[in-house]
Amino acid sequence: MSRLPVSKPVAITAAAVAAAGLALVLAAPVLMDGNTWRGPIEAQASALLGRKVTVAGPITLRILPSPAVTLAAVAVENTAALDRVRLGLPLGALLAGRPELSDIVIEGGRVGPLDGLTLRASARGESFSLSGSGRLWGRPATLEAGGRRPSGGEMAPLKAALALPSLESTAGFEGRFGKGGLDGKVEVSLASLSRAAGSGQLPDAPLSAQAELRLSPDEVVISDLGVILGESTVTGSVVASLTGAPALMDVTLRADSFDLDARRPAPAQPQTQTQTQTQTQTKAAVPVTVSASAASTAQQPVPAAAQPFELPHDLAANLDVGIGRLIWRGETVGNIQLNALLDGQRLTLSQASAKLPGGGSVKLTGALVTPEGRPRFEGDLKAESRNLPALRSWLGLGGGAAPAKGKLEGKVRLADDRLSLNALTLDLDERRITGMVSAGLAWPLPLKAELGLPGLALGFDGSFGAGKVEGGVSLRAAGFAQAIRAVSPGYRPRGNGELAVSARLDGRDGQIAFNDLQARAGEATVSGKASLSLEGQPKLTASLSGNAIALDPFLPAKDRAEAEEPKPRRRTGYAAPPPPPVVPAAVSSGTSSWSRTPVDLGWLQALDADLSLDAKAISVSGWRLDEPRVHVGLAKGVADLDRISGRLLGGDLAAAARVAANALTLSATLKGADLAQVKPASGGLRLEKGRMGADLRLAAAGTSPAALVASLAGNGRVEVADGEVSGFDLAAMDARMRNMENLGSLLGLVQAGLSGGSSRFSSLSGTFAADKGLVASRDLALVAEGGGATGIATVDLPRETISSKIAFKLAAPDAPALGLRLEGPLASPVKAVDINDLQRWLVQKGLGKALNPKGAGDTPDAPRKLKAGDALRGLFSAFGKKKAE
Repeated sequence: MSRLPVSKPVAITAAAVAAAGLALVLAAPVLMDGNTWRGPIEAQASALLGRKVTVAGPITLRILPSPAVTLAAVAVENTAALDRVRLGLPLGALLAGRPELSDIVIEGGRVGPLDGLTLRASARGESFSLSGSGRLWGRPATLEAGGRRPSGGEMAPLKAALALPSLESTAGFEGRFGKGGLDGKVEVSLASLSRAAGSGQLPDAPLSAQAELRLSPDEVVISDLGVILGESTVTGSVVASLTGAPALMDVTLRADSFDLDARRPAPAQPQTQTQTQTQTQTKAAVPVTVSASAASTAQQPVPAAAQPFELPHDLAANLDVGIGRLIWRGETVGNIQLNALLDGQRLTLSQASAKLPGGGSVKLTGALVTPEGRPRFEGDLKAESRNLPALRSWLGLGGGAAPAKGKLEGKVRLADDRLSLNALTLDLDERRITGMVSAGLAWPLPLKAELGLPGLALGFDGSFGAGKVEGGVSLRAAGFAQAIRAVSPGYRPRGNGELAVSARLDGRDGQIAFNDLQARAGEATVSGKASLSLEGQPKLTASLSGNAIALDPFLPAKDRAEAEEPKPRRRTGYAAPPPPPVVPAAVSSGTSSWSRTPVDLGWLQALDADLSLDAKAISVSGWRLDEPRVHVGLAKGVADLDRISGRLLGGDLAAAARVAANALTLSATLKGADLAQVKPASGGLRLEKGRMGADLRLAAAGTSPAALVASLAGNGRVEVADGEVSGFDLAAMDARMRNMENLGSLLGLVQAGLSGGSSRFSSLSGTFAADKGLVASRDLALVAEGGGATGIATVDLPRETISSKIAFKLAAPDAPALGLRLEGPLASPVKAVDINDLQRWLVQKGLGKALNPKGAGDTPDAPRKLKAGDALRGLFSAFGKKKAE
């Protein structure tokens, strides 16, 4: 076999090179310490990337099977933290003295939102490729890229793709790159915006976006931007100049219509029992090492404005965003405009405005600066709505009928980690609220509010966090009359006095609790607890206790204005039985003290309520109820006082009532009341003492006191035992009647019985019926010492008159009845005596001659002969103050 001739010098040289190479391979790990390269590697990498690069771990060099340098714990400032980076070096190029990279391998670490990164980049000739995987925002992601290395000043092709398989979403770039920059087309495709963003508030609709991207050392241009979400399209452009100082940027976005409700995700299906048990077992198998409080704190976001940041000093930017119609939560937000200018580290918001559902609008203007990294904003906020129920319903804040319209203006200020709305003016229908509200930029959010209506001040100092609000709340007014008028402008109470209310507020899940409640209105004080439900129709629930509470100052003021009384609507409730025929009441002068001014009870519609009150006493119009126990239910504008109990005049009272805007019903039972405490009187007669029991059922319709009195209907029963009545003395009359012998005896009877004195009785009873304000009784009965009495009476409440007939029957055998009539004004009726029975009795007894002496009138010049009736009329007129019939 022939061989190529090899000269001896060549063979020696080849053997020397081989030996030297083998010696280098064997000695390199010992002779070359990679840590000596740390400084140069960090410096060159920092210069290349424009960010500080540090290598915290060891640096190692490998020669076989292929040369490579491995860097551990590599960090790029604010961008990446890589566990291991391996740089492949071709041996031939290395030995030739021109080192170059053949591949780059990243094993573990994070780049921006991409963590768990595994990446390999390799170069073959003029071409290169890149592939890898990781987790993007917790979702598995893959990376692919490829292209050709640019040479000279030419641009080379580049294609890159990012995929999120679990979300069926991709992003890609296809174009060219080189020393002159980057130029190409960017595309993004999401199978579902809702799933990609992880928010059920966004549409479950596909999103696609594309734009032309041009990046150069001088500018960045994003043109022909188009975003399609369902059937909505957004167009726009971004232009940024990178030369000069400051850099310039202009952003423009436009959309005719944007539908955030398109294909909302369906609510999650309830888990089966098996799934629940499996999850419970899985959770139980995992030890919990974090405290509940720490977990709760970790879940709470820190407000972005509370974190230090600075507006860029080297950028001037203009932002112009306009959306014609934004569909969200089933309603349309129209004419959305956002115009802002950034210049000299000052962001001027010239307009942020929109048309809101419910015929409303909102507009914010102002300026933001960030001295020393702490944001400060000063601006103006204006908002109004002509249909507040519709706006509140859209925002999920309930949709009650009142207030119907509103307008808000105020000064917005952000400073010292606190956002406040000062110089606030809020008009709700005809009411105006002024003051300020503020919130701290910490978690939980510190909240403070100082609000006022005319003569009324509301304060709150507390916090909001974890879905609840808590703190101290106060309500103060120089007079409770102003506070009442703030809720019901047409109501005018009789009295006034300082109002002070304080409580500890705890609100969550649409419920507000008021604990440690203390309230004072004038001389009345109450304490206890209350709660307010804001779900649907607001409902107030309270359990209170109080001192001796006088209600007169809170009742409507008396007003004699002759206002036209609105026609009452149909009265509801139980109708009272019609009364029997009654004696017509006396005609009055036609005037009445009952006010025709409607009582404004519209505030009953504002909320529902369930209230309980225990107090030392409640007094009204001279009447006092001791140890009252009251329960009130309020629903749909109707107040049901289903329990009113206590001690009235020393007796036991049990009552119930219903009050509506145009109707009232009342039922009551009273046992053992002591009349000596009130001594009711009329027409010169007074009940001095006795124990009274009564039952009554009344109903009325109307919106003013006059209308209620004119429509009063019902019935009842009254019984008084072991009492005494002053104004006549039946015992004395009976004694005189038993010794009636002459005219002097008759005169003594009248003086003893009808000119004063008192009569003790064992019982006084009667029933009554009312209809259209006429209260009538036909069975009044008195059983007393010396006799008794029966009678009928009619009280005309609208005219305030009385008409009654009382027949006194003495105990003396065959004694005639003596009649007494009360006629005229209820406060001061005229008393008249009926002597018909007495006249007949005198004639029968032969006492008529005593009133007509023998021989009188026998001659023309003699006095005229008198009749017995004429003499009695003259006699009793002196006591009855009116000529007897």
